Amino acid sequence: MTKLHLEKAYLDIVKDILKKNISSKTVIAFGSRVTGKYKPHSDLDICVLGKTPLTLLELANLHEDFSESSLPFRVDIVDWSSISAEFQNIIKTNSMVIQKEK
Repeated sequence: MTKLHLEKAYLDIVKDILKKNISSKTVIAFGSRVTGKYKPHSDLDICVLGKTPLTLLELANLHEDFSESSLPFRVDIVDWSSISAEFQNIIKTNSMVIQKEK
């Protein structure tokens, strides 16, 4: 079973920011915090899936909210529609849903 290596308090902050800005999109976590190869201050890699790409405003708001939050690590945001099929396949092999689209 895939596990997200993140304290519940931090996950709650991430989910609140996602819900505030992009509640209509599915968001998955991938990278070291899913594979277990993370360090305490490793970034959190997230990928946003949706019927439409992220707008520049949505992306800017996410970056601003994450940078102003109390999270002790960076959150890297990837838009599924703007990455290569090869990168999509890498993400698919080891990821975890943290928000489902509404």
